Amino acid sequence: METAVRELTDLVVGLLDGMVGPRLPAEPVFAVLCPRLEAPAGALQCTAWRTGATELTTTGLDAGQLRALVEANRHLRAAHPLLAAAAAGDLAPATAQQASGGRQRWRRSPARGVLAEVCGWDQVVSLPLRGGADEVCGFAFGRPGRDFTDADLELLSAVQPVLRALDRHVRLLARWQEPAGPAWARAREAGLTGRETAVLLCLADGLTAGAAAHRLGCSARTVTTHAARLYRKLGVHDRLTAVLEAQRRGILPGPGR
Repeated sequence: METAVRELTDLVVGLLDGMVGPRLPAEPVFAVLCPRLEAPAGALQCTAWRTGATELTTTGLDAGQLRALVEANRHLRAAHPLLAAAAAGDLAPATAQQASGGRQRWRRSPARGVLAEVCGWDQVVSLPLRGGADEVCGFAFGRPGRDFTDADLELLSAVQPVLRALDRHVRLLARWQEPAGPAWARAREAGLTGRETAVLLCLADGLTAGAAAHRLGCSARTVTTHAARLYRKLGVHDRLTAVLEAQRRGILPGPGR
């Protein structure tokens, strides 16, 4: 398990440094976790809980299976024990059997019936990233036959913090890029990595190192390290001049924009 956690941590660090756009990269995560979980299929699912509108990124499923799952999700999301748990705020990794209250209840679940019919597997384990009454988002892994084990859950619990941190970075960068347009390219021209850009956005919001660390899911020391690097790349020595220089270069919107 330690090897998998280290590999995934190194992967996330590399992804943040090399990001070319604000989108959570699911495929490399599947490549690390699917073999270790002995899961032929994986999915990154984000669902607007009230409407059921769903975005799915998958591996091991074809386009027809993907469409069928998206459509079924509109009607069955409340009946899926893992999705319902995340919507209620329970973000602990779990198997569908656990969340259902036992094997027999899961076997009777309409969600299991859809998975077995559409995908050919009937066991699922979740790795939630965020949840609540507005949106549910997380990874899920499926396989036929035997349920996932306590060791599988231990692995997912160990890697969950680094993946939730990645998700926070990505969402912060997405909110920045939407109104800014070319700002992403300008940040790359300045040599800023994804993590350094995320820290810069926190500085622009006036957050302390501790508050930025809480937002990004990392340590205050990590925030300070990345702040020092972005200062050097922007040719400044403090947070105020860093924000002003980033505004001058078009990385951040100017005052009043």
